[in-house]
Amino acid sequence: MSIQNRIFKKIADFSFFQIYIDTKTGNILDDFKDILTADEIKKLDKNKVVRIKNNDSIITVDNWNQLKDVFFSQRMETYNSSYTLNEKIKLELETLEKLPIIKTDYKILKERYQKYLTNIKPQPKETNKPDEIKKELHNNIFKDNAFEVWQSMFEKFKITESNRTDIDFMFEVMKYHNLIYDNIKYVDIQNWINNVYEISFDKIKFTNHKAKSNDKRLIIYNDIISK
Repeated sequence: MSIQNRIFKKIADFSFFQIYIDTKTGNILDDFKDILTADEIKKLDKNKVVRIKNNDSIITVDNWNQLKDVFFSQRMETYNSSYTLNEKIKLELETLEKLPIIKTDYKILKERYQKYLTNIKPQPKETNKPDEIKKELHNNIFKDNAFEVWQSMFEKFKITESNRTDIDFMFEVMKYHNLIYDNIKYVDIQNWINNVYEISFDKIKFTNHKAKSNDKRLIIYNDIISK
């Protein structure tokens, strides 16, 4: 075994059990001092949200319960978005089985994660009866029956005119997962909401659906699409 492979085997478990942390560029300017000039650093967008790994990224047996849902969500995002949740979980279990584990704590984490994955309710295969017509609502906006995902989030988040951030998240996460047509823009979804729900939203704006501030929303979304 080469030196490189031996090093990889020793740190594989440590590298696997980590999450990304969302932070503003302004909080990590010191990290750029060795690669950028002072003038280049000044030109950086200090409010831009980036994903990093730091000491808070490391998953341990002590913080597992706190971070397991975020860890799972981020792991699922590493797979092709066209895969079903069942397919992603199957691949994840295969990856986990092949993961070199050395330290006892990581053996425990592996067992906990395997149990977490196997306890997720599988998605039933859709089998339509011959005389059954699949309901596809608002398919000028949503692909197939994706409106059901939207409506489930709408009800879970208890949408009103005052909680626009939930709507921003709903639009971005469904657009990212190819559930809303590419040609649908902010103004289109805004006008559609105002018309269908008879409530008034002044503006729909971008939000990073992977940002830490959206972790709880992402958990709810993953729970909805897993049913």
